[in-house]
Amino acid sequence: MLSGISAEDYMFADLEFDPCFYGCKTCEATEILLRDKPLDPSIHNIIWQVGSVGVVDMEFEVFQLLIDRLEKDFGPDHKVVRYIGAVLPQSTTTMDTFTFADLRKEDVAKQFGTISTLYIPPRDECHVNSSMAEAFGSPGDPAKLYSLAKWAGLKLNIVPANGPHERDFIAQIDTHVAPEGYRKLYTSAAMKKFMTDLTLKPKFLEYKLDPVAVVESAEGLSILEQLGLKSARSGSADASMKATESDIASGQQLTEEEISGGNRPLGLAITLVLVGFTVAVTRQ
Repeated sequence: MLSGISAEDYMFADLEFDPCFYGCKTCEATEILLRDKPLDPSIHNIIWQVGSVGVVDMEFEVFQLLIDRLEKDFGPDHKVVRYIGAVLPQSTTTMDTFTFADLRKEDVAKQFGTISTLYIPPRDECHVNSSMAEAFGSPGDPAKLYSLAKWAGLKLNIVPANGPHERDFIAQIDTHVAPEGYRKLYTSAAMKKFMTDLTLKPKFLEYKLDPVAVVESAEGLSILEQLGLKSARSGSADASMKATESDIASGQQLTEEEISGGNRPLGLAITLVLVGFTVAVTRQ
């Protein structure tokens, strides 16, 4: 796992399910039992630390208390996944599918350790507010809703990754023309390396304490890139990495003043403070 990427995010990618569809709830196993946390069979449910229920090492009898509760909500034949994400490059990810009835078997239960996570796919179709669905759609064409698609294992998830709206946009990617004045990513290899290192290398945490020293120790950065980075402001860093097509063609660069202020060359940022509310208005 990379720093800053959670075990939950790895699970979404490895098990290939989208938490946005139907919704997703995560809860620690002991919490479910101690506080009688409700579980919704119509959404994705993620149960953490199922191998240490009651804050103890794996004990078959205690583990069965959790299975009693989950089986009550989902039934004995509902399929679930034992998940352990690979932490190191030498590790392998564990993704084993069982039914709740399988988890009654001691030899299966013993496979669950303190780092095991249980993924429970949706079982039921969630109620749809028909009047709201009609309000979201045009007259005579109510909003298109995804029907329940049971998770069937890797590469077999039949929920479409994109709906009609998204597919229309994807089909236009090759012919898409950016609007005039759009500022796209345009920066040096040194700047790309610096920003990548800033994200992935722990030593670059020093940047927050002394950005000037860290920037001056980096190689290959231009004077304007150094200026944008030394301020340690996202606006300045972003400004130094963006350019319009016309700027690229003419070789025109932002001024030091524009980078220091994090301003866009074609815009004016105005901040209005109104009785505790801050409203940012950009005039193009």
